[in-house]
Amino acid sequence: MSTTAAGAQTPVLILTPNALEAADISDYLLRRGYPAVSTETRLDGLAAALDYAAQPHLVFFGFPLSVPAARDWLQSAMAKEWRLILINGDTTEPELRSLPMLSRPFATPHLDAAMQLLGE
Repeated sequence: MSTTAAGAQTPVLILTPNALEAADISDYLLRRGYPAVSTETRLDGLAAALDYAAQPHLVFFGFPLSVPAARDWLQSAMAKEWRLILINGDTTEPELRSLPMLSRPFATPHLDAAMQLLGE
């Protein structure tokens, strides 16, 4: 596991309604050297996360895809070609199956594996 972050200048976004999950991922990222980590735990806060001036280095997305606003946000991020990791994103939808996915409960080795899929 690398201790330096290649994209430390741009933020990593953690978008999940689960505050403990966000804190765990944030802690993991900080230990790996990602100093710019931003978290959003409310669905109504996703619009601001999509309007970043610079493309985020990486996005962890854990909002339920059964919620239309969450699905729309994810599709917009995919259209912008943002690097995404789905949290609890087990899906059979062809357009989402190519994304790295974490299934709850997950631990450091699972985060490491998802990050490796993205070359981190």
